[in-house]
Amino acid sequence: MKRLRLIKNIIHPSLGLITNDPQLGPIPDAGLSLNIMSFNIRRGTAKDGKNHWIFRQNLVHEMLKQYHPDVLGIQEAIDFQIAALHRMLSGFGMVGKGNLGGSKGMHTAIFFNEARFALSEEGTFWLSDTPEIPGSKGWGNILPRTCTWARFVDRESQQAFYFYNTHLDHLSQRSRKKSVVFLAQHIHARSFPDPFILMGDFNARERSAPIQFLKGKIRLKTKAKRRILNPTPLLDTFRMQYPNRRNTVTFHGFRRFLFRFRLDYIFVPSSIGVQDTIIIKMRWKKRYPSDHFPLLSRIYIPAPLVDSNSDQYLKDMILISKM
Repeated sequence: MKRLRLIKNIIHPSLGLITNDPQLGPIPDAGLSLNIMSFNIRRGTAKDGKNHWIFRQNLVHEMLKQYHPDVLGIQEAIDFQIAALHRMLSGFGMVGKGNLGGSKGMHTAIFFNEARFALSEEGTFWLSDTPEIPGSKGWGNILPRTCTWARFVDRESQQAFYFYNTHLDHLSQRSRKKSVVFLAQHIHARSFPDPFILMGDFNARERSAPIQFLKGKIRLKTKAKRRILNPTPLLDTFRMQYPNRRNTVTFHGFRRFLFRFRLDYIFVPSSIGVQDTIIIKMRWKKRYPSDHFPLLSRIYIPAPLVDSNSDQYLKDMILISKM
């Protein structure tokens, strides 16, 4: 493949291979630095003509080789796209189920570097009143919507973190509101108080109620009709780096100008540092890897104070030693 043309972009060309960048400051000695990516890959069954998956998959491969995510959250992938990503990401494991159950339908899959991370826990739940039932839907969403999550343990530092990847409904504002409340409650009830990352295609603009709720700015109703704040207000990794940047776009619909919006986000709590974030605006021969631009963040998770005699610490050590 000829060298890809990179559109003028908010871009740090060395992201993914950062050691000590004078603009970002030195990476701390202790703690965990990660490249994390959110990418709506556009379902491969869509009738997209010249933008069909068969014409885009090489661009996806080239983009992943160039940016080296340690953990990747994919939205909208069909089973044959999951298989293609496995071939592209040598040495990566995957968790996640299709929105219709098992391998059927669209996946909010998580790919992770198995040499670096041990998988401690994982699951997929549906954004509905029956989250454990595959294919369930509600709250006005036409399609079943899911969130895939995992708890990873870094093999070298033994630090653990949770990773959540989701795709909210594209039509129902009620569904998006209910979904973010459910996500916040589910994350708050996680088994261990490890740091976490929430990412995905939220199908919501920056000033919308779902995004403002996640940031802790407004209250939304729960199932019990109470109005609550997000128990852990989140930070938008892109806005932490570019608070005043205007006309930012992650969804372009294969268009260069009109009807382009920011719908994709990576959120972290205040305990996690953000070293850089970019929107990867890659195009080759008038073709894009997807109808969404990937979003990539370099984050830093400080080293926790660990009790080496705690039951969970010992379990994590056993997990790492077995893999």
